[in-house]
Amino acid sequence: MTSISAVQPGALLILQQANAQPAENEEDKTEEKKADLVQVANGITGEPARETMRAAFAVNAAFIDVDEKSQLVSDAIAFIGSDKFKISDPTAKLMLKVLLSEKGWQFMQLANQQYEVHGGLTRESLFALTLPQMIAKNRELFTDDEIEIGIKFKDGGGVVVFIPDSEGNSTYRDLVKAISEEETAAEITGNREGLFQLYEEFGKFSAAMTKAFDYKEDEGSPMLIDIDDLASAPWIPKPPRS
Repeated sequence: MTSISAVQPGALLILQQANAQPAENEEDKTEEKKADLVQVANGITGEPARETMRAAFAVNAAFIDVDEKSQLVSDAIAFIGSDKFKISDPTAKLMLKVLLSEKGWQFMQLANQQYEVHGGLTRESLFALTLPQMIAKNRELFTDDEIEIGIKFKDGGGVVVFIPDSEGNSTYRDLVKAISEEETAAEITGNREGLFQLYEEFGKFSAAMTKAFDYKEDEGSPMLIDIDDLASAPWIPKPPRS
């Protein structure tokens, strides 16, 4: 994208003078002003150089692009402050808002990546994919403890995303790993007692997360997701394979 600072001064003058031009001008004065603008841009009378007009167009495009990005970042900050977003460390909310304000460009990179992979996304799904990643990519700014992020969806349900602590430890990740290993062992030995115990433990863990993130009965239960599995957006229906 062409930066605003890189646009030629002549192009900026074209925009400034064109915007300052009165709406009701006589025809001869209009033509005279057009000639003046051309002289500013090219130093001679006649048609403006094609490069100059391209530069002027780039100014408008840059402003539009900045406005759209600013709106998405503003929407994300507002979402963090809503009842649709909850995080295990209350101080992390403020830190995340500050992070978005200072690194909006990083947030937009993540958003663009998700749009490219998943196509159209609801705001809740987009924020569920990007906000946890913003924390993970700037982990040193947040608590050393494991972080859980809950995001509710407008149509019910939602996700709870788990980010390991600063040393890579995660209760959720350990539990899922233990279940996977026990399932493999049960296939070999036929003994499923330990597996059933782990299933029961996982059920209690899931219920605790549902309660901790204020999910009501009519809202359904959240999907529990490790940060490493987040990119696949498992809650988004995938088209059937042909």
